[in-house]
Amino acid sequence: KYEESPSALPQTAQVAGQQGSFVARMLNRGYDMQTTPPTLPELSADQAFSVLRLWLVFRGLEEAPGFNFLSLGLLAYVGQEEALNQVMVGDVPLFNYSGKIAFVLWRSVYLAKQASSRNQALIAFDWLRTEAFGRDITRL
Repeated sequence: KYEESPSALPQTAQVAGQQGSFVARMLNRGYDMQTTPPTLPELSADQAFSVLRLWLVFRGLEEAPGFNFLSLGLLAYVGQEEALNQVMVGDVPLFNYSGKIAFVLWRSVYLAKQASSRNQALIAFDWLRTEAFGRDITRL
C-alpha cells in the first residue's frame, strides 16, 4: 500500500484539495496520524463504544488506505474571455474544449468551488459589473 518513494503528483490545487479531504477523513475516523501508515489506536475497556470504529475494523481498515489521486482534468483561463479545458475521470478523457465554451465551463467551476454563497454572489456581481462598465483602471 505505502510506497517507499511515492510517485510525484502534479502541483495543482486539485491535488491539494484531494489530499486535504483525505487527511480530514483520516482524522475524523480516528486514525493515529503519528504512525506510518496511520492505524486505528488500541482502545481500553473504559473508552467509549464506537460504531464507526467497528465498521472500519469489519471492513479491514485498521490500517488506513494510501492516498490515491483521481485526476478530474484541467482548466486554464488564457485571457480575452477564452479558456482551455480537458475534462477526464482518472485516465479516461471525456471531452476537450477551447474558446468561449471552455470559458463558460471555467467560470461555472470557479463559482461552484467557492466556499460560500456570499463569495459566489460577490464574484458573479463583479463579473457583471466588469461586463457592463469595464475594468477600473484609475489605480494604475
